[in-house]
Amino acid sequence: MATTSILRLLWAAGLLLLVSQCSLAGPDATLVITRGGTYSGRYTSTASGQACLRIATTEPVVLDGCELRGPGRLIDATAGGARLTVRNCRGYGLPATLDNQARGRFLEVNSGVSLLVEHNYLEQTSGVLVYQWSGDGSPAQTITVRFNQAKNIDGRYRNGGGAHVSFLQLNEVHGVGHIDIAWNQVINEPNNSLVEDNINLHNSSGTPASPLRVHDNYIQGAYPIPATAATFTGSGITTDGDGSSALTTTAYVEAYQNQVVSTCNAAMNIAAGHHNTFHHNRMITSGLLPDSSRLRATYAATSIFNAYEKPATVFFANRVADNTIGFVKWGYNAPFPDRHDLSTNACSPCTGTHHVPGPITLQLERLELPSWRRRLRQTGQVVGPRTLPQPRKK
Repeated sequence: MATTSILRLLWAAGLLLLVSQCSLAGPDATLVITRGGTYSGRYTSTASGQACLRIATTEPVVLDGCELRGPGRLIDATAGGARLTVRNCRGYGLPATLDNQARGRFLEVNSGVSLLVEHNYLEQTSGVLVYQWSGDGSPAQTITVRFNQAKNIDGRYRNGGGAHVSFLQLNEVHGVGHIDIAWNQVINEPNNSLVEDNINLHNSSGTPASPLRVHDNYIQGAYPIPATAATFTGSGITTDGDGSSALTTTAYVEAYQNQVVSTCNAAMNIAAGHHNTFHHNRMITSGLLPDSSRLRATYAATSIFNAYEKPATVFFANRVADNTIGFVKWGYNAPFPDRHDLSTNACSPCTGTHHVPGPITLQLERLELPSWRRRLRQTGQVVGPRTLPQPRKK
């Protein structure tokens, strides 16, 4: 069939918005966007190495109301220079078609110039990865991820084991102002997900005048497979990275008013960098699964520890203050029996902690989401798509 005939069929199916700005792809993507514009429709890929959409232009692109399904990347913007808005889209990760490979990311961006990701729904994907940055950090050339709803970030391999994936990871994004990660709802179910750090800031930084802000997010669930396994290294939110200088490590992060619930290992850790501050967050973990069986891989709610053993010129001036914590670690006593709210010997700069009186129960965990939603309503916003997906035309 001629290419023009195929494009007409896609148009009739509601899959293309502007034919002149798209092209049929080879095996690496279902559709390639080669010019700027606004796009909608439904796109499906069938192989782990195939994206649903690939951005192949540095002109501004808006994906609005798309529905994406596939085992590979749903949106591939790895060519560099992307100026991308993704809003009101739904992304569903399908099982990988290759061994030793996780389901694809909802979105992957390399060396982007501007990125706005808002009011989307992600399910069973490997989340969002932003690697390096080409924008100048002005309000028009920064990273904003807000009002998204994610279910089951999933790094599992089909043949066992899995990859370290996050709802959102910034990797090697250095000295970028006006970054805002806010009002996202992330819920991971035990034994149906595999996330490492829900939000991982790896060798990434804001600036002294414009810190990288992570605020008002609701994060629930970070578990090993199976969820009752004894070891796990993930968390809710973590500063991370092995940067060897003050300029290349994670720095100038301000995380506040987040609610982090039922996470193994930790809720929020400062494990790398300088001038990172976690304040006025809630960290609640009962140490129990919904069937009341015990989680064995919880450790401590929060800590400030030099995980990469960097010198004082790289790891310094970090602060954890005024957080509300009730975190169960069976057999510990900090500050109460079966609790480990502040990591023993790794939280001396942690001040002003409100320790929730025990017991920390499943019911106490269940109160966190309604309280967060009440705060969300006060903003006049909702999480997830604000519009229905575009119907197929007949």
